[in-house]
Amino acid sequence: MHITGPLPTDRKARLVFGLDWRAYPVKGAKGERRRYAEDFGASHYVEFKVGQEMIAGFAAPESSEIRGVKLYSGAARIALHARVKSRQAALVLLQDGERVHLVFVVRGVVRSDEVLKPEAARDRREAILSECQRLNIALVTLGTGQSIGDVDESLTPAALLEDRKAGRITKLPISIPTAIPLMVIGITLFVVGSKVFDAMQPPPPPPPHEPTYAEKYADAVRRTFAVAQPRANLLAPALLALIGPRETNLSGFRFEHADCGITGNCADTYDREGGTFAGFERDALPSMRPLTFDPDGKHLRTRGVVVPKVAALAVAEQKAWPSEQALIDLLQTPSQKLSLQPFELDSQGYVVTLQPSKPVLQDQSGAGPRPAHLLRQGDWTIEGFKWQSVLLARLPANMAIDSLKVEYRIKDPAGIHFTAKGKYYVLD
Repeated sequence: MHITGPLPTDRKARLVFGLDWRAYPVKGAKGERRRYAEDFGASHYVEFKVGQEMIAGFAAPESSEIRGVKLYSGAARIALHARVKSRQAALVLLQDGERVHLVFVVRGVVRSDEVLKPEAARDRREAILSECQRLNIALVTLGTGQSIGDVDESLTPAALLEDRKAGRITKLPISIPTAIPLMVIGITLFVVGSKVFDAMQPPPPPPPHEPTYAEKYADAVRRTFAVAQPRANLLAPALLALIGPRETNLSGFRFEHADCGITGNCADTYDREGGTFAGFERDALPSMRPLTFDPDGKHLRTRGVVVPKVAALAVAEQKAWPSEQALIDLLQTPSQKLSLQPFELDSQGYVVTLQPSKPVLQDQSGAGPRPAHLLRQGDWTIEGFKWQSVLLARLPANMAIDSLKVEYRIKDPAGIHFTAKGKYYVLD
């Protein structure tokens, strides 16, 4: 565990990294929190809610280290940051001298909160990347530092100062030892007599309820759609319309690409073509700030357009969603109908790639009846040019978008090129 120095926003505040994290249901959280605190020997904890689960971190700081200060979890602030919680999976690497704070978040849940040497951080990063590739999880790396390697997006420690109240670590409440009330009850029952003792015995607890398959399936569907998933046919064309009509050159820098999630702002990257960082700093619009200049001396990043809010997938409409084969037929243009590879549909630079779907509930155990049709989930990727955005607008309502990358290509074929990624849902 590592406790940082005083924060610029509050001299009595400190960030803490290296907590032990667990998730448990919101209902009955008090008992679960006490159980995990005992397992970890923790004296302090932090909690935040994701869907129907409570995400909790536990720590046991020395009293001499925290006397007169307020503690905040760095991993909790990262997981709650708008640029992280909108991603399926995010790996954040923040270098602080000879240590690297590594935080791995999957669907809002903190999986890893570690303080490592730069060499160990690089090995840990490769292990997490391999795990995500094996599980087919889209991973985005963010961070800053000379020893962490290339990242998809820059994220500075200043981002953890935006929400000054997030991730507050508090002391665990002191509970009365269970032996004291039991001793009082035992003495009272001994005095009153054996008959009263027998009458006051609580009934045996009911046997634990084994969830049925239908209950497991309903919970899996609820968790799948716990976070709103924007419809691809609404958000992708809207983003292309916002990013397309822009000035591509500014102060000797050329717009290279924009990376967009489903909330917040896009992140724009510019390529240096004769300009200087000082010149770009001078001419940049207020809406483009803050600016981040890459150490390679060739690129810089700015704040992009605001991601518009659109309607999300409605699970209540799943009966109207197409089957997997019907979805393939809908995505094929006339020339693609002759394709011999139905999961890779290519025509005039417009490429649709569909990964085979998997059931949202992998666990097939459980008693009781099963729904006639079960929900399945798969990943999709669509590449094309801006003039083909009309095809995106025609996508069916069962396709959600996770990210959109828009590039300005100057080589043949030149033009505004996009790569959209997301998930589709079908009934078996």
